[in-house]
Amino acid sequence: MPEETVTYKRSDIVEIFKNLNVIVVSLDRLGSASYDVKNEEEYNAMTEQFLTDYDVSRKLSDARAILGDAFSRVAGDDGMDELERECQGSKYWSLSER
Repeated sequence: MPEETVTYKRSDIVEIFKNLNVIVVSLDRLGSASYDVKNEEEYNAMTEQFLTDYDVSRKLSDARAILGDAFSRVAGDDGMDELERECQGSKYWSLSER
């Protein structure tokens, strides 16, 4: 498939970048802080609090929705849309693979 150019509104990209930047920098700081916490339980609690307080799931979901809008949602002969096809084979977390 030939490379295509996709265009987004600058404000959408800025918002996505700001949210990703907060998440990446904060996770890095959490990683650094892990050396100063008393135990793994405290570190896990700090991480969970960050994920909740900063609404990380919603921010990532919003970014995915905006970026995904550039792709067709029409299912092809294989029953998948463009993004499903592109993401095929991605490794996702699951309880059984912890």
